[in-house]
Amino acid sequence: MIPRGVSNLEGLPEHRGVLERAVAHFQDDDRVVALILGGSLARGAPDFYSDVDLYIVARDDDFDAVFAERDTAAEAAGNPLFRFVVNPVPGGSTDQIVVYRGPVKLDLMYYRESDLSSGWKWGGCSVLKDTSGAGIVVSRSAGLAHPPPPPEALRDLDQRFWTWCWYVFGKIVRGELWEALDGIHNIRSSALLPLLAWRDGLPHEGHRRLEYKLNPETASRLASTIPELRADALYEALWTAVGLHRDLRTEVFDRYGCAFDPAPGEIIRCEINRRWTDRLS
Repeated sequence: MIPRGVSNLEGLPEHRGVLERAVAHFQDDDRVVALILGGSLARGAPDFYSDVDLYIVARDDDFDAVFAERDTAAEAAGNPLFRFVVNPVPGGSTDQIVVYRGPVKLDLMYYRESDLSSGWKWGGCSVLKDTSGAGIVVSRSAGLAHPPPPPEALRDLDQRFWTWCWYVFGKIVRGELWEALDGIHNIRSSALLPLLAWRDGLPHEGHRRLEYKLNPETASRLASTIPELRADALYEALWTAVGLHRDLRTEVFDRYGCAFDPAPGEIIRCEINRRWTDRLS
């Protein structure tokens, strides 16, 4: 039987089965005080490629024991093809990723009860078990905005960006093109995408659904940071990333009332431009 509050699974029998079995496994475990379904299954808009995102909230004293039994939980939900643990984020969940035939990907995300508090991430989630007030946390999370980035995080990102740029430029000049390509991808993922999210007041979700979040001009500029494996193309992509970063930095720092010193970054930008120009002459 589909858990209460979950809809649109009639055409996804594999997803339905995995979810039902996972919920049944934890339902009578007194150490588990809440089960929360997230993602597109909770929103009622899943498709065949949707993950089953299930948060398991355990009492603090029982967390280690519950997590230690993660393989038992994975096997209770089906016959796993693959499974692995994702490195935990401080204050967040400790996750086990499991893939079953279908294929169906189940994310078992284990939380301590003391870490469960209202926040934007719980908006739209469905509570499937609740003996600790998880339903109140989820209901209070509806409509909450993503918190603004701290000023120190913005300044730290700016310093990292220029350091990455100088590193990548050195790889381009040396002819280490694969390393440069990887570096540009890191700049896009670790600097440009967070700035884009902060500019628009959205949670930073990496490349997730990016096609639907960007205006055409920004999408075109971001696409220009995807180069061919040639030194000149890599340099143009890096230079585009520099220009996009400078524009986004101004918008984001202004939005959140944070000051920055542009001089150190300009030193790097001018040095990159000068050395590339000299190289071509």
